[in-house]
Amino acid sequence: MEQEAAQRLVAEATREVRRGASATSGSHVVTLVNAILDTALAEEATDIHLEPMDGGLRIRMRVDGLLRERPIRFPPALAPVIIARLKVMAGLDTAKRNRPQDGQIRYQQGARSIDMRVAVLPVVDGERMVVRIMDAAERFLGCAELGFTLRNQELFERLIGRPTGLLLLCGPMNSGKTTTLYAALSALNEPSCHIMTLEDPVERRIEGISQFQVNPDAGLTFVAGLRAALRQDAQKILLGEIRDRETAEMAVRIALTGHALFSTLHTEDTVSAVFRMIEMGVPPYLLAATLSGVIAQRLVRRICPHCRETYVVPVGSRAQAQLGDLYHEGLELVQGRGCTHCHGSGYRGRMAIHEILPVSERIRAAILDGSDKELLRRAAIEDGMETLWKDGATKVLAGETTLAEVERALYG
Repeated sequence: MEQEAAQRLVAEATREVRRGASATSGSHVVTLVNAILDTALAEEATDIHLEPMDGGLRIRMRVDGLLRERPIRFPPALAPVIIARLKVMAGLDTAKRNRPQDGQIRYQQGARSIDMRVAVLPVVDGERMVVRIMDAAERFLGCAELGFTLRNQELFERLIGRPTGLLLLCGPMNSGKTTTLYAALSALNEPSCHIMTLEDPVERRIEGISQFQVNPDAGLTFVAGLRAALRQDAQKILLGEIRDRETAEMAVRIALTGHALFSTLHTEDTVSAVFRMIEMGVPPYLLAATLSGVIAQRLVRRICPHCRETYVVPVGSRAQAQLGDLYHEGLELVQGRGCTHCHGSGYRGRMAIHEILPVSERIRAAILDGSDKELLRRAAIEDGMETLWKDGATKVLAGETTLAEVERALYG
């Protein structure tokens, strides 16, 4: 929405609220909330943050992984009615303002239907809300579209195709783990293979796969779900996340009984995932016997295709030092100049960088011997593992992203 039109709509909604209109009857409030959602969809945002403050309601949208503040801060009088309107859309209790609530919106934009998850939290200045956009109409990515190098794609397809074993996918929140796992499930989804998932929550529906929402209040925990999956003749199981010792041990034992199990961990790299499992209480001999591989990933922003330009890496520059052996005199890299298409950032869209650790006999022996983290990492690199930084640098040389962006994604 144009800034002038937005300001006019805000003024009309504010006058409407002062006249006593509610979140359900106020037509300008309804139009304003729809405009917020439409703007987020137009900018391909993944999250909308609505934050009440002394100066009014601040709205930020996460685009390409980074939060961007909207130019207009809404008047304080609008904050509670905007939150209330979204609560009504999500089926939440508008009268309860002193406790967290979660809900879901099915938003209709023309012929397009979009699912949105809503989370409300009471804060000092009112209620803070985050709306996560889950576009059910968006197609699933294929394995070849995940940003793998050819070598890593072959490793990935080999690992997900194994009939047994534990495959871990690790990385921080919002690093694309779910997208990668869903791409794997889509590739494996055939009538001859029974696949089950245990998720919290179920992100997107996949036709032909049995998906279950974890519900601890009803007794369906990750562990209980895993036990039930064994009685359903499942061949491959997706476990949304390994969070505790009991779940970790159950996952390993299921992989030991001839099933393929995929799950996620919040660790920074592949080697750290091995040690996190051991720290959770999984005996090294069981982990060595069942672990088939670990994949770590991050999301980096792509260079904007509308304003990309080349430059020569200066001799003696920090970029030369970062590239190391990959540098040669006269090397040209690509960067984004910044334009209206990318809001001046130089980036548009995202891609993944990866680190894949297949568990070879050498790695199994290192896990059994209790090798420390550095020794295990060295063994993995000698086995041919390309680190996250190396994969990122490869994509920098290919003109897909920048060194600054890889550094930001890996080190903050």
